[in-house]
Amino acid sequence: MDEGEGVDVICLIDPDSSVRVRILGRNRPGDTPYNDYLGAELVITSAFVSGRLGLCLSPEVMDDWSTALNELSERQGICWTAMNDAEIRIEIDRQFSVPRPIVTVDDSGESGVSVRIVLDPGDGWVDELREHLGRVRQTWPNEVVTTPRSRNYWQ
Repeated sequence: MDEGEGVDVICLIDPDSSVRVRILGRNRPGDTPYNDYLGAELVITSAFVSGRLGLCLSPEVMDDWSTALNELSERQGICWTAMNDAEIRIEIDRQFSVPRPIVTVDDSGESGVSVRIVLDPGDGWVDELREHLGRVRQTWPNEVVTTPRSRNYWQ
């Protein structure tokens, strides 16, 4: 896959609405932990609202997303905080035979905007989110691996 194309880490789509977080590439390639960030864009579309929000995702934030997917697979709601204090919450609507995600994107601290969208992506959407994360990690593995300093480092 060409890195320039971008890869979705979140892609929840139904006929009327969508919530996507697309990884656009490595923010500032380099060999320090502060450069191992992924530039991303959150895109929301619906009949009522459309918007974009730039994000910068650290390896720790991506690990948090992996943990959140484990909670979603257990049909628990999650709250994932991307950098810049943008928060993505996914609740599970169990009123239907196939549980549906209710996605809230809250950027009220920065832009003052919060959006809530009920989606019907069909069955297997959590597994699809896992596949997306796997593609992101394959395309952009962590470049910087830090190792603990030896005890003699400070002496």
